[in-house]
Amino acid sequence: MPVECSVEFDRVGQERFHAVDKLVMRHAFDIHNTLGRFCDEQIYQEELAQRCRSSGFEVSQEVSLRVVYQYFAKPYYLDLLVERGAIYELKAVETLNSSHQKQLLNYLLLVDLGHGKLVNFRPGSVESRFVSTNLRRQDRLAFQLIDGAWQGDDPASRRLREMLCALLADWGTFLDATLYREALLHFLAGPEAGLHSVAIEVAGRSVGTQTLCLLDATTAWHLSAIRQHLDTYETHLVRLLRHTRLEKTQWINFDQRVVTLKTLLK
Repeated sequence: MPVECSVEFDRVGQERFHAVDKLVMRHAFDIHNTLGRFCDEQIYQEELAQRCRSSGFEVSQEVSLRVVYQYFAKPYYLDLLVERGAIYELKAVETLNSSHQKQLLNYLLLVDLGHGKLVNFRPGSVESRFVSTNLRRQDRLAFQLIDGAWQGDDPASRRLREMLCALLADWGTFLDATLYREALLHFLAGPEAGLHSVAIEVAGRSVGTQTLCLLDATTAWHLSAIRQHLDTYETHLVRLLRHTRLEKTQWINFDQRVVTLKTLLK
């Protein structure tokens, strides 16, 4: 998987990470006590980087990554990399949530590191969460593709499936679903494929338009990363489909090591 990086990474063990983190978090609490909780994220990042350097740590800021496949490239930026092996994502938000954890996990998987931490300076006291993974690239390539309910004999659907399989063979699973979606949109771009405004109708009346990913004039495609309540999710996808003039939706769902392809009809 080609990931272009501006620095070199060194996978550190849990014991070393916690030793580094103890001092990093001491600086984070001191900064919070000094600057308060209402500064912008960039200010906290700069001050934390400087204090970590003064403690003898090697620190890189705004580390750039580019995930590349053929002529598609997706950029990412890591807030702080400490000692080449510990990623710190800094926030200035009301509270941390699962999307922040997924963001950091995605970074860890991309650069094959095991440990990172979210640090949020906005609350009254510094909020933090560890994010760790034992997954290596070879683990993410061991996935199962389930396509028993896939009806994809038309050229556009075949192209979607082929492109998805090519990306999975190179990237594996577990990465941010948005990355796969953006790559598929990039490679499927054509006269019909891509994002389109689709009319939504109720009892013959137009109630507005919805932006959907289309393969052609009659087929939409949808990518999700749902692990629970799949039946309910499918029900609502079909409800949306029934209120369009489309004929089917090609649904791709990522559930860790399982990727399911399913055709939804009206």
